[in-house]
Amino acid sequence: MTYQQPPAPQWPSVPSGQQPPVPQPQWPVTVPAGPQPPSVPGPAAQAVTGPQPVNYPPPVRVEVVPGTPYGLAVLGAPKTASGVAASALVVGVGSILVSLVVWCFGVAGAQQGWGGLVAGAFAALAILLGAAGVLLGWLGMRQIRLAAGNMTGRGVAIAGLVCGAVGLLLAAVGLLTAIVLSSR
Repeated sequence: MTYQQPPAPQWPSVPSGQQPPVPQPQWPVTVPAGPQPPSVPGPAAQAVTGPQPVNYPPPVRVEVVPGTPYGLAVLGAPKTASGVAASALVVGVGSILVSLVVWCFGVAGAQQGWGGLVAGAFAALAILLGAAGVLLGWLGMRQIRLAAGNMTGRGVAIAGLVCGAVGLLLAAVGLLTAIVLSSR
């Protein structure tokens, strides 16, 4: 079996002194709306748009494909935020807000005698939320540490842990205050 080279493309002959025809693009020509710069006569004035090149980040490494002259470029993945850390912050802030309700009901209902009971119900919720904030904050920091630099949100996890602890403390002190004020 013999290999035959394909024939060379035949270009139309152009008489001397004339320019060859300008090839037309295969995709639609678009002209942006708005003010246009002054036009330049001739083929240089035609704005041809088409596929734009993509600016990829530099590859982390290039692996050679065995048996070929090609390589596989491995691009780095962007860092992701920890959802556990964000959840810790949300739950921790919720714990603080509910513990403020504990204080409000404990002080407002102290004279009528129902302050300790209602504050106790909300304190149970605030304590559960605070414990969840502390636990999720700790898990978020652990997740970020084990991700080896591919995950962000350590500060958010710490903030969730601290807010959960503050919510726990405020709820416990608020409940004790409501019980003491109701017993008078």
